[in-house]
Amino acid sequence: MAVLKLGLIGAGGMGMSLAKAAKTREDVLFVGVADPVAEQASKATAELGGEAYSSYADLLARNDLDAVLVATPNAAHCEVVLAATAAGKHAFCEKPMALNIADCDRMIAAAQNAGVKLMVGQVLRLIPGFAKARELVESGEFGKPLAIAIERSSFWKPRAWRREYRPTGGVLFEINAHEIDYMRAILGDAASVYACISTETCPDSDIPGINYVLVRFKEGGIGMLNSNSLIPQGQYQVAITLEKGSIRCDWSSVTYQFRDREAQAVPEEEMKAMLPGVQREIDSFVEWVLYGKEPLVTALDGRSAVEIAQAALQSGATGQPVSLPLQSS
Repeated sequence: MAVLKLGLIGAGGMGMSLAKAAKTREDVLFVGVADPVAEQASKATAELGGEAYSSYADLLARNDLDAVLVATPNAAHCEVVLAATAAGKHAFCEKPMALNIADCDRMIAAAQNAGVKLMVGQVLRLIPGFAKARELVESGEFGKPLAIAIERSSFWKPRAWRREYRPTGGVLFEINAHEIDYMRAILGDAASVYACISTETCPDSDIPGINYVLVRFKEGGIGMLNSNSLIPQGQYQVAITLEKGSIRCDWSSVTYQFRDREAQAVPEEEMKAMLPGVQREIDSFVEWVLYGKEPLVTALDGRSAVEIAQAALQSGATGQPVSLPLQSS
C-alpha cells in the first residue's frame, strides 16, 4: 500500500483538525510537526507522531517528507507554500489561499514548475448541509440557480493573531472565504463586486466588523453576503433562489420547496451519513497525491475566493463596484 509521509506546519486549532482527519487514514504517516511555539509542536507530535520542529524549514528539509498541511496565520500562507514547493513537497493550504491574487498566482506557478500538487481548504462546500444543498442545485430539478443570500452573523471576539487586520486580511479573508467560495460553487465565476464595509471594529481588534457584499456572476446570478461580526443575535443561513423553487441550508440541515408544492426537509439520517467536510477535503488531497484522483477543490477555486474578497475590499474603500478579473501585480 502506498503511504503519504506527511508534515504539519502550524499546530493550532485548524491545523490539528486537518491533521487529525489525515491521521485516521491507513495510508498516511506523520513524520513531523513545525510550530514556533515549542510546547505546541511537542503536544502535536505526541498525538500525531513524528518529530517536533520550531522551524518549518527544518521540517521541509527531510528527505522522507512527501507533503505538508499548511495552517499558519493567513499572511504566511504564500511564503510557506513557496518554500514547500521549492523543496519538492505537495501542499494542502488552509483557506484563505493568500491575501491577494498576486500571491495566489505565485503559489500556483511555483507548484506547477516544481511538479507538485497544491490544494486549498475551501471546506464549506463539502460540509454536509451545504454539500447536500449543492447536490440539489446540480440535480437540475429546480432549474437554473438565480441568486444566493448568505448571512453569517455573530458577536465575534477574535483572539491571538486573529485580532489584527494585517495577518488575517480582515473578516472577508479570515472567515468569509468560505461563504464567497460557496457562492461560486453555486453560481459560477463572478463578474463584478460591490461592498460596503463599516468602520466599527470587532472587540479589542482593528478588524472591521460589518462587511456587506454584492456579487454579480457571469451567468447572470446574484450573490449577497451579510457578514456581521458585531451582532449578539447572530445566525447562519443560506438561501438559494432557483427558477422552480428554493433551497435553505445551514451546517447540518437542508429544506427545499418547489413553487407549487409544500416545503420538505432532507432526512436527518441522510445528513448524518455524510462524512464531515474536513475529512472529505483531506481524503481528497491524499487521494490526489497518492492515486491521481481529481481533487474536490482546486487552487484556482482558492484563488477565485481571494479575488472576490480583494475586490470587495477595493470596492469598500472606493464606494464603487469593481469589475473582474482583477489585474495580478
